[in-house]
Amino acid sequence: MLDLRHLLSLDAAASGLLGVLLVLLFAPAEDQLGIPVALSVTTGALLLVWAGVVVWVARGPSRGRVRGVIGLNLLYVAASVTFALADPVDLTGLGVAFVLVQAVAVLGLAAGQLATTTVGV
Repeated sequence: MLDLRHLLSLDAAASGLLGVLLVLLFAPAEDQLGIPVALSVTTGALLLVWAGVVVWVARGPSRGRVRGVIGLNLLYVAASVTFALADPVDLTGLGVAFVLVQAVAVLGLAAGQLATTTVGV
């Protein structure tokens, strides 16, 4: 099992990679997934900022900061699932799958982070 710092680092890396992909590949995101350019670029930029925050938390985790990361990850999961199911932008089938798969991945990270914080920070 990964320790908390590794889980946070993995969270930061995954968030940063997804952020870069959404910012740089906004045209395929719109064409293949149905995610509008403005939403893709904005979400990507926010994920890059989030990755930086999680790197900061990973360097000096405290119970409060880690709980904040877990809480915001769970909020992101809820928002992603709601977005995929409500489909306000007419996502493609691949787009719905993309949003749900990354939500499941974030949920897995949050669950791992929660499990390691119950052991101790």
